[in-house]
Amino acid sequence: MIESCSMSASINPVARSVRLGVLTLLLAFCTVQDSARADWHPLAGGEPWPAPDAPISHRERTLESSTGRTVRVHLALFDSRRYRLAVLDLGPELAPASAWPERTRAAGLSAAVNGGFFHADGQPLGLVIAEGERFNRFETVKLLSGVLYGDARGIHLERRARFQSHPGIDALVQSGPYLVEQGRAVRGLSTNDVSRRTFIATDWRRHWILGATRDGLTLAELAEALATPGALAPWPVERALNLDGGTSTGFLFDPGAGQEPIQLRSRRPVRNLVGVRAR
Repeated sequence: MIESCSMSASINPVARSVRLGVLTLLLAFCTVQDSARADWHPLAGGEPWPAPDAPISHRERTLESSTGRTVRVHLALFDSRRYRLAVLDLGPELAPASAWPERTRAAGLSAAVNGGFFHADGQPLGLVIAEGERFNRFETVKLLSGVLYGDARGIHLERRARFQSHPGIDALVQSGPYLVEQGRAVRGLSTNDVSRRTFIATDWRRHWILGATRDGLTLAELAEALATPGALAPWPVERALNLDGGTSTGFLFDPGAGQEPIQLRSRRPVRNLVGVRAR
């Protein structure tokens, strides 16, 4: 919800003058807040977006912000009518990025990113369902504001409070924070920590993106980039969720036909992957 910066006028002339003065200050404050937000635009020369009906595609985008930050992003764009969600558990010993191609191909995944958060001993934070097997329990810590899951009906991304467990869920991770909701960047996200990021985004119809950044940016900046038309998606992003980032950030896209996978290697081993496989 966008907070209003307006105030109602009074019929009393003195009160009206005072309130107009306060209104001027409030408007100035809102202008400063808005000017602090970064505007994002793609640099020229990149590949055009894939056709709307393309089953799955890889794109690498380079964005520049009005604050001078440049960010390169790997994207796997896919249609949920043709691909379904998969979560691949790599075990408590954690698997390095060098193991991703073999593990994802064995599981039939066409694209994958690092998944949810995990503890130092390798145990996942929050509930994980990987290939139908449950790990850990459903948790309500503030960080885990979203639930990404898949069942026979498709792929779903919900606020934790709205999630209803039911039979048939074969892939699930809890993560957060939410980045975009109802097409708008979520307010109150961190503007301090600059790190590589991993995310999933959708138009809440049938178009989805798994993404990972090669460069660092804040959560607030990522949310603004996702909410900017044409920056990180060829369609309006309706909702988006942050996955485990920082040194865990990794990405893999398998073009198939014997070609080498496109990979952004995570800088440390991770517990699980979020990916997609053909239906």
